[in-house]
Amino acid sequence: MRLVTLAVLIPSWMALIDGTVVNVGLDTIAGNLGVSIDEASWISSIYVLAAVFVMPLTGWLAANVGRKRAFLYAIGCFTAGSLLCALCGSLPELVAMRFVQGVGGGLMLPLAMAALVDAYPAEDLPSAFKVYGASVMIGPAIGPALGGWILANATWPWIFLLNIPLGMLSLLFVSAVLPEQSERGERSAFDWTSLAIMVAGFSALQYVLQEGPRHQWFTSFDVTVAALVAVAALAIFVRIQLTAAVPFVDFRPLAIPSYSVAMLLALITGVGFTGIALIVPLYMQDVLRYGPDIAGFIMVPSALGTVIGTELSGRAAKLFPAPLVAGVSLALTAAGTLWFATLGDRAGFDSFLVPRFVQGIGVGLLYVPLNVLMMAQVPKRLVDAASGLGALIRQISAGFGFAILGSLVVQNRIAATSMTASRFRHVSLFDDAGFALLRRWFAAHGYANADATTLSFNVLQELVARAATSAAYSETFVIAALLFVVSIPCLALFLIVPRKARAA
Repeated sequence: MRLVTLAVLIPSWMALIDGTVVNVGLDTIAGNLGVSIDEASWISSIYVLAAVFVMPLTGWLAANVGRKRAFLYAIGCFTAGSLLCALCGSLPELVAMRFVQGVGGGLMLPLAMAALVDAYPAEDLPSAFKVYGASVMIGPAIGPALGGWILANATWPWIFLLNIPLGMLSLLFVSAVLPEQSERGERSAFDWTSLAIMVAGFSALQYVLQEGPRHQWFTSFDVTVAALVAVAALAIFVRIQLTAAVPFVDFRPLAIPSYSVAMLLALITGVGFTGIALIVPLYMQDVLRYGPDIAGFIMVPSALGTVIGTELSGRAAKLFPAPLVAGVSLALTAAGTLWFATLGDRAGFDSFLVPRFVQGIGVGLLYVPLNVLMMAQVPKRLVDAASGLGALIRQISAGFGFAILGSLVVQNRIAATSMTASRFRHVSLFDDAGFALLRRWFAAHGYANADATTLSFNVLQELVARAATSAAYSETFVIAALLFVVSIPCLALFLIVPRKARAA
């Protein structure tokens, strides 16, 4: 049994780590491919978006081709996608291959959980899930640290190339160890029409969220068309699912008030959690000029905090009401995020350790109470639908987190830069004290007046641009913190929603 757990853990680790491993390398990859950081953020968001698209496929694949074979296909797709990512020479190519990689990664995680259910007897499942859950929660947190180490010692394609031997090992291991599926379920045709409409809707919405700030939102024809496509496609998709005899995505759990409130919380906090994982490494590199290895290592305290928070949440759930535990979690996460907003453009490495640890504890504390609040009133006949829909919404929130907070950095940077324009006009009149001091310093060190003027202007321009960039990140951290603060009053809704026992 332990071999089965290890067999599903290795590909699960690969899928989870690759969801965040490139975050710390976006600056490097963007420079090598000749694109901006906000354009390069598609590399992260498309991976999550691909997972959203394929999650509804897992049940159909398990019933029609078998869980073990589907798992092997998913590992093969992920490994091939990793190789193709390493060979890419342009951003469109890399985004396309990350989508292929995300398809494999998105299939591996639910198939791994299903494989454990199939391999373990019912009485041993809780301990198996505990080991699996604790292991996979660390993956997203150590991804940036691993990515930073790779970039410090090799070129960016090695972020993807390291998956090749692990993928080959996983194929052999799963093939040899994983038992065949005990029950296939009823084979059926797949609803490819619903999948196509969902892909069109969420892809268009992701484009609006990610490209809107760069193109002044609805003043852009492309953004406006994408918004119309998103609204139309998602409206059609929801209507089809509500009227289908066997829906592609079952929305019936959303009729349960407590479940709907929990899903709203999961969506809002998911945007914040995922967005922070993206912008913290970028902030350290873009503003403070740390290398990718240091920027990646700073995510380790959050992994430690998450493990501790998860352990504490399980114990706290037995002693305190779930909304209270969730409220403490959100307050801690908001405090840690606001802490980042105060660091400015001269913070030392040690300034990041405590807020990242606090954020990690907040993330871990939310895991148990949110799931308790989500599933407490779901009748048994809807448990599978509720779990699947919850996983889908979490993935959607992750994709939106990359898009929304990444776009906010861009938008805030534009605003901060325009606010400093008058500063440069003032400097050009040679009546700025800092500018005059710099000119005297360069002149005292042997530079001619013309050279001293040019160098002084360049230095001051860099300092002001760096301060403007820092202000942009600080504003984004404040907005991220507000996502958690706004979520706290939502917990009060659990006190007024109808309480009813779970039906069979």
